[in-house]
Amino acid sequence: MTNNSVYYIKARIYLVHDWLIRAGDLVSADQFVYAFSQHAPPIGWHLWHIARFADRLQAKLAELAKNSPAVEIWYRDNVSADWNVSPDKLGVFESGMGQAHEQAQVTIVQAGKIAVIDYAKTVFETCTMTIDKLSDSDFEKTYYGILDYGYDGATGKVWATEPKASTVAQDLIFHASHGSRHMGMMEALRGLLGTAGTLSV
Repeated sequence: MTNNSVYYIKARIYLVHDWLIRAGDLVSADQFVYAFSQHAPPIGWHLWHIARFADRLQAKLAELAKNSPAVEIWYRDNVSADWNVSPDKLGVFESGMGQAHEQAQVTIVQAGKIAVIDYAKTVFETCTMTIDKLSDSDFEKTYYGILDYGYDGATGKVWATEPKASTVAQDLIFHASHGSRHMGMMEALRGLLGTAGTLSV
């Protein structure tokens, strides 16, 4: 992979993380947890969900770099206990994937805006430091990354699978795309709440 490609992938992830924090930070605490329906999770949920994926990503990449197990910040700091949320109601990988719709808002209300943003900032900063250490050749490496789940588009069901091999570049591009998709949802919700929706380009 060329130096330019590596640079742009890294830069895009950092930019998306920054947008996500801003999208959550620039609404009130009430707007952060507001759900328009049980099928439309609040702004705060989207930020938490992508922060969970960034947390999984940084841990997987740290394992690759150290060739030894690494721990997600979510588990290391026992965040679910601090937020008083039940891990078995948080979906696959305690990430919101496959979470019951009615639980999505409950999770964010329980945590509150400040706690969710603090967790996301900590994770994004750690993820940045981990990605910054990757060499150009690391992007081509194959490892067991963050794509170890299955999804049925017809039913919406999500489940954990056996570890799946992917390249570092594949996971990073997925994360940038996934984060951008949820950023778009946050912008739409911001617009419905009467604030300036667009924060990204």
